[in-house]
Amino acid sequence: MDSETDMVRQIRALDSDMQTLVYENYNKFISATDTIRKMKNDFRKMEDEMDRLATNMAVITDFSARISATLQDRHERITKLAGVHALLRKLQFLFELPSRLTKCVELGAYGQAVRYQGRAQAVLQQYQHLPSFRAIQDDCQVITARLAQQLRQRFREGGSGAPEQAECVELLLALGEPAEELCEEFLAHARGRLEKELRSLEAELGPSPPAPDVLEFTDHGGSGFVGGLCQVAAAYQELFAAQGPAGAEKLAAFA
Repeated sequence: MDSETDMVRQIRALDSDMQTLVYENYNKFISATDTIRKMKNDFRKMEDEMDRLATNMAVITDFSARISATLQDRHERITKLAGVHALLRKLQFLFELPSRLTKCVELGAYGQAVRYQGRAQAVLQQYQHLPSFRAIQDDCQVITARLAQQLRQRFREGGSGAPEQAECVELLLALGEPAEELCEEFLAHARGRLEKELRSLEAELGPSPPAPDVLEFTDHGGSGFVGGLCQVAAAYQELFAAQGPAGAEKLAAFA
């Protein structure tokens, strides 16, 4: 009997504690319930927003793919147009080449004329079977023949110095003139200039006193004869190096 009474008392105490606990935390329970309800609503909104985001991303991806396809097509068209433009510029250069060469020859711009001819020579030879290109090539050959003649005349006059004559030889070689013949002429002109310098030195020595000033004579010989010989050797090596041992033998015989 006592145990039952004690148990009832404990149950009542627990029930009272439970009521007290519920009473004290009622507001918290209500707040937690509201929070859970709000979270459910928020999750529903978030799911809706995620669905809309996925839809928008799909639209953006499709739109981006269409833009890329359009730009790729335009890029290919622009590349083709750029290629056509470059080809037209090359054709324009070829059709204007005879007049360009003529102008350069008239102005004495021989180096520029040779560079123009060098740029177009391979193309003209490749398409010489076409009448229009053949006509351009024929006109250019006439002009370059006149150019080579003027360069040879300038070279043979001998009024210019070794660097100018070396430039003439270089341009003639670029025009396809025979290297063997130019080599002989170059050495012959160089020999003439050096012999003239040597005679000038001999004249300074003279057959009788007074003797020339040693320093002045040495300076004249170094800047004139020796300097000219060095210029000739350097220019020869640069211009006729392709002749190999034969060219070296000619230079050794000249020296």
